[in-house]
Amino acid sequence: MSAARRRPPPRPARDGGGAVRFHFFAGKGGVGKTTCAAAAALAAAESGRRVVVVSTDPAHSLGDALGRRVGPVTRRVPVRAGRLEAIELDADRALARWLARRRGTLRTIAERGTYLDEEDLERLLRLSFPGVDELMALVELGRLARQGRYELVVVDTAPTGHALRLLGMPETLRRVAGVLNDLYAKHRFLADSLGRGYRAGPADRLIEELDADGRRLAALLRDAERCRFTWLLLAEELTLEETRDGVAALAREGMRAGELLINRLTPAPDPPCALCGARARLRTFARRLGSRGQAVDLESDERVVASRPPVSEKSTALKSPTTAVAAPAWLDAIAPPTLRLLVFAGKGGVGKTSCAAAAALALAGARPDARVVVLSVDPAHSLGDALAVALADDERAVPGAPPGLRAREVDADRAFARLRARYQRGVEETFESLLRGSRFDVAYDREALRGLMDLAPPGLDELFAVLTVVETLFEREPPADVVVLDTAPTGHALRLLEMPATALGWVHALLAILLKYREVVGLGDVAAELVATARRLRELGALLTDGDRARVVAVARAAELPQRETERLLERLRRLRITAPAVLVNALTSGDCRRCRRARRVEDRWVAALAPGRGTRRRGWGMICTPAVAPPPRGVAGLAGWARTWELQ
Repeated sequence: MSAARRRPPPRPARDGGGAVRFHFFAGKGGVGKTTCAAAAALAAAESGRRVVVVSTDPAHSLGDALGRRVGPVTRRVPVRAGRLEAIELDADRALARWLARRRGTLRTIAERGTYLDEEDLERLLRLSFPGVDELMALVELGRLARQGRYELVVVDTAPTGHALRLLGMPETLRRVAGVLNDLYAKHRFLADSLGRGYRAGPADRLIEELDADGRRLAALLRDAERCRFTWLLLAEELTLEETRDGVAALAREGMRAGELLINRLTPAPDPPCALCGARARLRTFARRLGSRGQAVDLESDERVVASRPPVSEKSTALKSPTTAVAAPAWLDAIAPPTLRLLVFAGKGGVGKTSCAAAAALALAGARPDARVVVLSVDPAHSLGDALAVALADDERAVPGAPPGLRAREVDADRAFARLRARYQRGVEETFESLLRGSRFDVAYDREALRGLMDLAPPGLDELFAVLTVVETLFEREPPADVVVLDTAPTGHALRLLEMPATALGWVHALLAILLKYREVVGLGDVAAELVATARRLRELGALLTDGDRARVVAVARAAELPQRETERLLERLRRLRITAPAVLVNALTSGDCRRCRRARRVEDRWVAALAPGRGTRRRGWGMICTPAVAPPPRGVAGLAGWARTWELQ
């Protein structure tokens, strides 16, 4: 390949921020990342340093933790010494700011590297970009590093799956630069071939900027002197499993969790009640963690005691799977006979996965002739851990459950690889038709095409979650009667629920471009697939806004931060015209010791705050209350027995 065709970007410059350091707080949702990040930032500032604390979770709670209003612009937080500022990143706003300076250059690259004209490009640039949270969070963190205003940047990340995606974004940024470089290579070649010579311009500088940013940020994240990772967890088995996976994923990327922080350990009460005694015994969990985050499972003598009188194994076992079990009142409230899609959403760590699994078991037991599929679309899956079975990206029976129940953990990366393989040959054939045998530029177009096909788009999890729901409900033979969806935490769950409309906009734009050039390239299988996808997205969009067929259960805890996030979730669902028939308040204390009675008084205040009918914009909804269990229920028998203790208020 000639130098005119591919010009390697220059070596990255040193960060303008000099000695700025980063401290990431990561872990499973609900382990207290936000509170710990805020506390660490306050302590660092009061030691005399210039500190900014940044929330990259789209469902921000940083302002709630700091007890003051925080938004997409840095705001000063009063401290006794030093300087502290806080910001909750707004991905759409950051993207608009980033594009404002580069829109013209990107248009130039696309015009010279593709067959699209200005009208086509404007149509695409006006669309929403799904899934930009992690990419723009990375860009914004790089901007803060270069400013030189701060000595320390404390980062409150989204829960595990999306935090790991953020940490892998430097490579994505470099791949974007590589694709743009491939698109622009043909223009460089033509300029040289026509004898005018090629002079680098704004397009080359943008490509070099993106590649240098990717290299610089990758080096920063792997620099143990400048970048510190604190991984938070609770003394619970599901959290332990996710911690193992997360710490191992960091190691694969060349990063290391410098410390594991076990949050909310319960001291032994005197005298202990059953619930507090079980929680206190879990303190031995800390001693089981090795230097690399490895641990053995909790031993059987520490796996007992619920907050209510323990249910015997005989009573927790499911009844005969061929006989319908009487549906509890709470199930009737959230799952009418016409229901097709039941979504569990809420703040990370409130127990969505366990609640979704328990509800799916109850639904399958109450409807033995129905085909019920419980899907996990959180990139950091815990559904298999909750059910105590090995799950993958295919529907599997759950041993001990009613035969109509199937479970699946959606693998977006694998699904994208299948889609890419499916269309790679067809799209290349389309380009061959477009080039009509021309030889001087076919290599450039094909290389750019391969780069585009290999570049996983932002919003991959939400996009393939939507397509999987469509496939399961409408295309699979036999189709599922009901899909129970275990979502990622609030911000990404809302992005998923908005995805049908966002993806439909992209499909319409691509169809319009294909129709415009149909005489040159024809329509073929790609156009037919886009038409079918548009139909399926419209069908899913109609389903989501049909309260008889689709419903969302908002899962919460009786505490301040989950209560506030639940309020915001319910308001967004109202604006999306999606029915939320119930708030499920999980893990309520019902022990009988002094500590439990004190905790119950605090919980009662937050339960009252979530009660329906409060506030002028609220619709009425039911409230389902579930008891705390230490450790949390696991496996078919444990989840089924726990579900029978749920109460509809």
